Amino acid sequence: MIKLKILTVLCSLFLFTSLYASKHDFDFHEYKKEHIHKNLDYLNLNENQLEKIKKTLIKYRKKYAKYTKKRASKELRLKELFKADNFNEEKYEDILEDILEDEIELEIKVLKKIHSILTPEQREKFSFYLKEWRVE
Repeated sequence: MIKLKILTVLCSLFLFTSLYASKHDFDFHEYKKEHIHKNLDYLNLNENQLEKIKKTLIKYRKKYAKYTKKRASKELRLKELFKADNFNEEKYEDILEDILEDEIELEIKVLKKIHSILTPEQREKFSFYLKEWRVE
């Protein structure tokens, strides 16, 4: 009997939350069905926005290439530290922090520029796919 009551309560909660789900939750699921990684077609950008976004992405692609080279050299340093007889925890941590700081800085700069180009409605849609714009 208790199991039936628990099941009833859980079903009621599920139905209740779906009744009050925001319009944007349903929009997100629609976008997700046909979404291509880093494709911005769903934003319906105007010509001006499209041109600004293209310039921004080209500019940051060059910076990303520099970051990739810098990261590769730091990764080599990490490997060398690991191969050493004594593991230098402080140096390893410092290099790893440098890598992460560079990633964060690059990501913030590109997202700030994109944010300034988009309308509030477009920003909301873009936020659904924010994870795919991470620098890795």
